[in-house]
Amino acid sequence: MNTLNLLAGFLLDFCLGDPGGKWHPVALIGKLIESLEKLIFPRERRYRRELVLGFVMVVVMVGGLGTGFFFLRRFLYSYSPLLLSVVEIYFIFNFLSLRTLLRRGEEVKKALDEGDMPRARKNLKHLVGRDTDYLSEQEVVRGCVESLAESLNDGVVAPLFYVSLLGALGGLIYKVTNTLDSMLGYKNYRYFFFGFASARFDDILNFLPARLSILFIACAASVLGRWGRSALSVAFRDAREHQSPNAGWPESAMAGALGVRLGGVNYYGGKREETAFLGDFIVDLTPERIGEALLVVRLSSFLALGFFMVISILVGRIW
Repeated sequence: MNTLNLLAGFLLDFCLGDPGGKWHPVALIGKLIESLEKLIFPRERRYRRELVLGFVMVVVMVGGLGTGFFFLRRFLYSYSPLLLSVVEIYFIFNFLSLRTLLRRGEEVKKALDEGDMPRARKNLKHLVGRDTDYLSEQEVVRGCVESLAESLNDGVVAPLFYVSLLGALGGLIYKVTNTLDSMLGYKNYRYFFFGFASARFDDILNFLPARLSILFIACAASVLGRWGRSALSVAFRDAREHQSPNAGWPESAMAGALGVRLGGVNYYGGKREETAFLGDFIVDLTPERIGEALLVVRLSSFLALGFFMVISILVGRIW
């Protein structure tokens, strides 16, 4: 049943996209995190206290919501297995973001194709956290391709991985962790210690999915006539140079698959940050590269779907 739920949730997301709205499960998770942060963040700044309370934040959010959903599933199963399946599909649908990711990338490419740089920079803000106001066309393309690759893992591969193992409960645990990291996992004055646990737990949960994503990217690139072998070789060569322990894997694989060089200088709130170069400079970073990346992301997602459906079947037989 979990395999069918996974398939139905994926297809709903691919056809309809993220429904959004204030009642979206991820939006509600974000509000809970915000409320809990206001409640437990120490008024007197002490790094040890902040570090401990950061771990408390993760335990309460992940453990609390996970436990609550676990008992909800047990109740629904005893009441109506069909209703349980509907609820599982609804959550899986909301935990995936393939259609939205593809649409955002297409919006950036369309603006570039029409020569509308201000609109391209504005559209890119939906995909990246860096400053985009003064980016060149090449930098816009680079930012879009990097985000498409990283979000392939965060928005598709990783949720499917945990859903295949634990159903919607796995997807919930991953999304809570991912949202904690996106809200608290910053290395700034406020969150350096308080957000440490959130960032590290997100790194742990993304460890396997990020590395699996390079296989899907390489296979998709080979089918599409791009550089499949290069995707793997570049990933194993360059991924560890990235400042993130996980984001470098899909990004470097995408760089190898397209024959481009990613990474370089970015600005966040006016602050300059340098990231490692990924890939080799074989072809230029033109708007066509976004189109190629979109094709790779789309096919990689369906390959991941097939792979994790098989995993789900195997897990179901074991349990």
